[in-house]
Amino acid sequence: MLTSNNFKKYLAQFNELIAEGEAMYKAIKVRPGEWYSPAGYGSFREPLRQAPERYVLDGDYDWEKWQTNYKLLLEQVIPLANSQRTSLIEAFSGYANLKTNLETHLAKLKAVKENYEKGLLISSQSALGSFSLEDVSKLLKRVPAGLRRWTSEEKSRTQGGKPRQWYIENEYHVQNLLYFLLAAVFTDIGEEEYTRSVGQKKPRVDLEIPSLKLVIEIKFWYPKDKPQKIIGEIAEDTSLYLAQGSPYEQMIAFIWDDSRRTEEHDLLDSGLKKLNIFDVVIVPRPGCMPDNTSVINEEDNE
Repeated sequence: MLTSNNFKKYLAQFNELIAEGEAMYKAIKVRPGEWYSPAGYGSFREPLRQAPERYVLDGDYDWEKWQTNYKLLLEQVIPLANSQRTSLIEAFSGYANLKTNLETHLAKLKAVKENYEKGLLISSQSALGSFSLEDVSKLLKRVPAGLRRWTSEEKSRTQGGKPRQWYIENEYHVQNLLYFLLAAVFTDIGEEEYTRSVGQKKPRVDLEIPSLKLVIEIKFWYPKDKPQKIIGEIAEDTSLYLAQGSPYEQMIAFIWDDSRRTEEHDLLDSGLKKLNIFDVVIVPRPGCMPDNTSVINEEDNE
């Protein structure tokens, strides 16, 4: 669900758009239509006619920009499941008359704002509806299934092409993978963000979803590292990210096991959950990914 700060931010945008729209409405002026001569020849020529009056904006207003901001705001607050979503958002080309067009959109904007304030719109920062912490965990736990289609070719699948292998060699590569996955759902996702200082320490989170007050900490488990090292690092991260005054309330630990020590996963999972974090996701390196990635990265990190 939306945080209190995000709710206030969208409400302020409603008020700003409505105020600007009402100012534009007052600035609309009527210009008489031009007189023109209808088609005709000789004695059959018809009398002059006047074109319909036109409505124009008098002043420094950007009607196109206002429409764009209108659409962007409603896309954020109206859920995809709402049956009136399309008619409320996509309505700009239906009116030739500027005055009627603006009048209609202001009425819709005020109606949506009223429902938004009453909590009748189930809204979130998610592009796909209202997501919870449980949903984030489920999504992250589906990473192994998605890796089934990860590019790791022994020969090219196209004539004349080169075989490609997308290596995941370090923590930054894992972070990129998860950002790609989550950014399609959470528009407020952030990466490498510094959080509130704890004494002289300035923590920096790997990934954050502010609307859920969630931080996702990523660890790359090298073959030379023992489970105790991973536990110690995540314990330190938990104490820093969830310290008093932190904007986060929950943490999910995502561990990429680069040497597939699946026999260690259960004990590591149960141990980490005693640290009072929301969930733990451990993903072993896929079998299709060459073993030498581990060796290369251990050498780079020495």
